[in-house]
Amino acid sequence: EELYERIVIFEENPTENCDQYLEWIDKYPAQIALLGIQSSWAKKIEELLESNGIVSPEQLENTELLLNFLADQILHDLIPMQRRKYENIITELVHQRDVTRKLIQNEVDSAYSFEWLKEMRFYWNPKKKNVLLKLEVCMANAKFPYGYEYLGIPELLVQTPLTDLCYLTLTQALHSRMGGNPFGPAGTGKTETVKALGSQMGRFVLVFCCDDAFDLKAMTRILMGLCQVGAWGCFDEFNRLEERILSAVSQQIQTIQ
Repeated sequence: EELYERIVIFEENPTENCDQYLEWIDKYPAQIALLGIQSSWAKKIEELLESNGIVSPEQLENTELLLNFLADQILHDLIPMQRRKYENIITELVHQRDVTRKLIQNEVDSAYSFEWLKEMRFYWNPKKKNVLLKLEVCMANAKFPYGYEYLGIPELLVQTPLTDLCYLTLTQALHSRMGGNPFGPAGTGKTETVKALGSQMGRFVLVFCCDDAFDLKAMTRILMGLCQVGAWGCFDEFNRLEERILSAVSQQIQTIQ
């Protein structure tokens, strides 16, 4: 609640409340500050769509003002952790600015429009008794409880329309209790996109590079470990596994599902 109130105070008078906003960012860990910004933005956009039937240009101006203010702070002499925190928030604000601008250009007039629902949205519900279920990550019709895995200050991946499309596809697969398989040339960011999605949802992602040394026992131990700790497994170069191993692994995955 305090996170949301501080952002609302800033938006009421952005010019005078910049210093208070900066104090709020420095007060909390990067992961919590980022979640506060994401959840407050989603709530603000939905309130505008439900009350006015349109996203006001003032919302875009406030996002741009905050973005410019933080960009100026980066030029100052900052400690490495503080600099990375600001950079992560700037990366998120750039994405929010792009989405807000697109909603205005496409004249989206409903909170149930697919143009809005297809974006990744964070909802904080203080009424739920279970603390672990209060924060939800939504994308289209898929809803997931936030994982609350401490991730420190990772380097955020810049979200492009292609990244959003990949997120949408993978979340729909997870919603159906299935896995996803990004496909493309080497070095295009497939593994990084999966890791970035796990980071957005508060999940620990373990990457395994599959090679000829992987046998059925190794895969069994990995899958058991992933189930026990609740982490995501990203199997790079999965097509290198032999057919007999893939067949046995598919049976194990069906059991997990």
